[in-house]
Amino acid sequence: MSIHLEQMLADLLNTPASAPSGPVLWIADESLTERELLVARARPDLYVLTNRHDLGARLNAAGLQVTVSDFDFTSLPVQQFATVVYRVSKERPLVHHCINESYRHLLADGALHLLGSKDDGIRTHGRNAEQVFGTPEHAKKQGDVYRVSLLRGHETGDEGVQWLDCKEYSHLRPCTVGELHFISKPGVFGWNKVDRGSVLLVEEAHKLITHRKNAGTVLDLGCGYGYLLLATADIPFSGRWATDNNAAAVQAAQASFARAQLAVHVSLDDCGEHLQERFDLILCNPPFHQGFSTSNALAVKFLTQIRRLLAPNGRALVVVNQFIALEKAAEESFSKITTLTQAQGFKVVQLG
Repeated sequence: MSIHLEQMLADLLNTPASAPSGPVLWIADESLTERELLVARARPDLYVLTNRHDLGARLNAAGLQVTVSDFDFTSLPVQQFATVVYRVSKERPLVHHCINESYRHLLADGALHLLGSKDDGIRTHGRNAEQVFGTPEHAKKQGDVYRVSLLRGHETGDEGVQWLDCKEYSHLRPCTVGELHFISKPGVFGWNKVDRGSVLLVEEAHKLITHRKNAGTVLDLGCGYGYLLLATADIPFSGRWATDNNAAAVQAAQASFARAQLAVHVSLDDCGEHLQERFDLILCNPPFHQGFSTSNALAVKFLTQIRRLLAPNGRALVVVNQFIALEKAAEESFSKITTLTQAQGFKVVQLG
């Protein structure tokens, strides 16, 4: 976001102040930039909780103690903290969940520090947190960034606490869109919807595989709650794999496939980098729809991994927004590049 957020994070994580001595918890999600992730220095009393495999691997490589889960505080090796530092997430139910859980896991006189800009709704989140903590917020502004701090009192129980509505963030729930039934939850991209681009991708997959007796193996790279494999369940693939970088998505996909009685190998991984199998078909709705100006490195990562994971004579179907020059970006890795269709602002590109 800015140098000011980096400095605030560094001050809180490396030299915590205005709180009793004790363990420090850093809640880290995709809102953090590469530079912001690098500010913390490893030390015995600093712990990190993240829902993303790639962030966990990066911070672990830097020597930090990292737990990767769907922001399950009970999965942490330490249950009570003197300080919690949280650059607020984009999704309100998740922010409310983390505020509630921070209160539950803070020591008496412990402090929660919320960081963010006005565009993140930081002041609203701070006022909402007052409801839980029962104490006034203390806001400090530096440049375009606010640090909103709240102290937990001496009381040890949760009786009478006015919890924020987190839409039961931790719970998987059944969803229905048209004739599709699946399991999902907040924290998964488009968690209770069907993405239009994914629908287009599934239509092209059905057109592509006309010989249903030998469809081969398939991988959904970046599976979310599992739509692509659920919607192609009628194709007799010899084996199905799905992977995602987000812990919530992996939980939802596993539950969705179990509900549909569909056998799928599901893994939490960064763009399938630990997969050793090769696949006859890869389906991918990648998370770089905003264009290559800010996501070029991510696009290259996906294309590189697709090339590595494709079997000889295998094919990949990738759906992106029409304005993204995926065909150009793929030229270095693929000899066969075909735009199969364009509709409703999306296009499906076949790579081989």
